[in-house]
Amino acid sequence: MHDRQRDSRDGAAGEGERRRRAFLFLVNPRLHYDPYPDWQVWLPMSDRGESIPIEWNTGGRRSGMEPGDAALLVKVGLDPRGLVAVGEVVTRIYVGPQWNPDASRPEAGWVGLRLTRLLGLDDPVPLDVLRGIGPRVRWTPRMSGTEVPLDVALSVEGLVGLGAEETGR
Repeated sequence: MHDRQRDSRDGAAGEGERRRRAFLFLVNPRLHYDPYPDWQVWLPMSDRGESIPIEWNTGGRRSGMEPGDAALLVKVGLDPRGLVAVGEVVTRIYVGPQWNPDASRPEAGWVGLRLTRLLGLDDPVPLDVLRGIGPRVRWTPRMSGTEVPLDVALSVEGLVGLGAEETGR
């Protein structure tokens, strides 16, 4: 599917079309997922220009994400904290098994992502830089699924290289 929603860098939408949005997704090595082994596999793929298809938890969000929305992954929990990947949403939110055994609910929201650029977990775009781009954005929320202004997301994508629309993947 190739439509205006996917092609528009500024999020503009025509009559009857949905405006593109952007969301934060969290990577927290202090919780029940150690991202370092995955990043060891994914970083060389990203460096070769390949995209990385993954599924990610949406926190408390159960609706509002659509294919083509921007995705920003931010490392929290352990220093150094900051942006570690950019990409796009490729599915609508669906309900699946809870990833966190300490959670009160047995199910969680999930969404498919396609990461188009990764940074090292120990070399993220620092929070101070992110706050300079989006001073009103809460860059370290308690859970994934926080919406951020699209213009902020596009500026962040520009810092780390090509976003999904520019790569054509």
